[in-house]
Amino acid sequence: MTKFVFAFIVSILFVSPLYAAAGDTRVAKWQNDAKAVFLLMVDDSMPSAFEIGAPELQKRGMTATFYICPGKGEYKVFHDKWENEVWRTGVVYGNHTLTHGGVRSVEHARQEIGQTTDAIYKIVPGKQPRLLSYAQPGVGPGQWKINKEQEAAILKENHLIDRPTFAGHGAVYHWQTAEQMLALADKAIASGGMEYLIIHGIERRKPMNTSFQDFWALNQDIYRAVLDGLKDRRDRGDLWITDHISYHQYLTERQTAKVQVLQADEKSIRLKLTSDADPQFYDHALTLVTEVPGDWKACQVAQGEQKASVTASDGKIQFDAAPGEVQITNGQ
Repeated sequence: MTKFVFAFIVSILFVSPLYAAAGDTRVAKWQNDAKAVFLLMVDDSMPSAFEIGAPELQKRGMTATFYICPGKGEYKVFHDKWENEVWRTGVVYGNHTLTHGGVRSVEHARQEIGQTTDAIYKIVPGKQPRLLSYAQPGVGPGQWKINKEQEAAILKENHLIDRPTFAGHGAVYHWQTAEQMLALADKAIASGGMEYLIIHGIERRKPMNTSFQDFWALNQDIYRAVLDGLKDRRDRGDLWITDHISYHQYLTERQTAKVQVLQADEKSIRLKLTSDADPQFYDHALTLVTEVPGDWKACQVAQGEQKASVTASDGKIQFDAAPGEVQITNGQ
């Protein structure tokens, strides 16, 4: 054996990362260790959002952010649906201002934005305050009479996170076919990042109330084809399809997340997950991938009162955890 070959073998045995130690853990870039993220957003409180939009999402186990306007005509007519049914299908409400009518002043903006935040808190149970997604409505020239700095201050007061821009992401307005819309998802997968689609109305073939006409209505068949394409990409592990705030929380927490191995032996592994993000607003579970001994097959993962059984594959387990200590044991 030459000196070169001997040195190469030694480097493999003692240096190579291929030989990971039990307890070694990485924080997945995205939840479920998906390659990328895709966000669906539905604007304006149109009736088609609950007639077609939400039920089709629910059939596929998917979610979206629905940006509501509690003082807008369509919402008020169907307020019982919005307040008692729609959010229970698994969609997440975002703030699209009270009336979608623009703002005359800083004080008026505080009312339009603040009252919508209050309405969401009242409708959907959860921590108060908490982060909500925000989308400035598209209004006519001269109807939005505050500047970006004033708007940002109001968003901060209401714990609102501004969503990405509409430019280049509007169904019907920018993209007309399912193939074009799914190309956004494939772009995210290729880059390992995030992409999104903003939908306004969806075609209503049997409208409940013909006086309300959905804006930029997306053909039902195209909508379903987009959802099916996204589901296929999700099911093969390429996409995490989520709401805007969950994405924002995960990204923010992950950027400063660290995992410390407190203990690792043949019986158990103990980890400590930390993040610098404010836990009052950033409490989304992160996905961890941990090395376990090769003979471990069924593992028990415990964090506080939460316990889960996880199957090991290729000497690794994958699970979700919040900041704090995690105990992993061999469940045989």
